[in-house]
Amino acid sequence: MAKKTIRVHTPFNFTSEDGTSQRFEAGEHTVDDKVADHWFVTAHSDVTGKAKASADAKEFQAQIDSLTAQLEEKTKAHGDLQQSVAEKDQIIADLTAQLAALQTPVTEPVTEGNAYGKKPKSADSK
Repeated sequence: MAKKTIRVHTPFNFTSEDGTSQRFEAGEHTVDDKVADHWFVTAHSDVTGKAKASADAKEFQAQIDSLTAQLEEKTKAHGDLQQSVAEKDQIIADLTAQLAALQTPVTEPVTEGNAYGKKPKSADSK
């Protein structure tokens, strides 16, 4: 018997004339022409045509493999970027702490010299 591919948009249970029941989830399914043309099946799916050849499946699998590899590369790059951001955040925190320490006022009294730490010149020196 000839086969057709249907694309189910609403999951359903189909009971055939002989009383067997089959569950169809959303997605593509290859079924007999008689099932594909049944009014209940057509109400829950779209007939996309004849069953796909195995070459199409191999082509799709190659695309899936390629996209999976790209996704893994992007995931690794994303992880590397997150690590870089975390390192930079730590550097910023360290520099902020250093800046805060440098901005604290000096509370030690100046024992000699003026406010700039220079000793006053004596009046006798030229």
